[in-house]
Amino acid sequence: MDIQNLSIEDAMTGIKVDDLETNHFVLVHGGGFGAWCWYKTIALLEEAGYKVSAIDLTGSGVHSFDTNNIKSLSQYVKPLTDFVEKLPEGEKVILVGHDFGGACISYAMELFPHKVSKAVFIAAAMLTSGQSTLDIISQKEGSDDLMQQAQIFLYANGNDHPPTAFEDDILDLCL
Repeated sequence: MDIQNLSIEDAMTGIKVDDLETNHFVLVHGGGFGAWCWYKTIALLEEAGYKVSAIDLTGSGVHSFDTNNIKSLSQYVKPLTDFVEKLPEGEKVILVGHDFGGACISYAMELFPHKVSKAVFIAAAMLTSGQSTLDIISQKEGSDDLMQQAQIFLYANGNDHPPTAFEDDILDLCL
């Protein structure tokens, strides 16, 4: 079986909901998205008998907030950490993060290791302990890394403050 073309149905074959430590998936979107991006995944997982929650992070989806005013990862992931914190005692979840959602679930895992059964990183950023999210995307002087050269940082709060967003213009460099 070609693992790159593995469908959810194929991946779940032979796995029984009752055999898992938990059947509750918590889906965390990537940058520029919202919980809405998981709608097909939610339908497939629920059809297979799993409980699914998709979280809108601060300033995303239905969570209205000016993203230019987000000052920290903890502020950005607050809807996720609030959700995990409110889980009943003894309940665990499987966190799934896509893209920048990986950094968010890493953060939640550090705060609530006893409430996380597993974590799934889908084309996602995974922070190491003590690593800043800016470390992952920061540009280095003289770097030959094409991805780092393609990043354009946006400073909505002024150039004397950390960047509030970045554009990834890799396609422009390839054309």
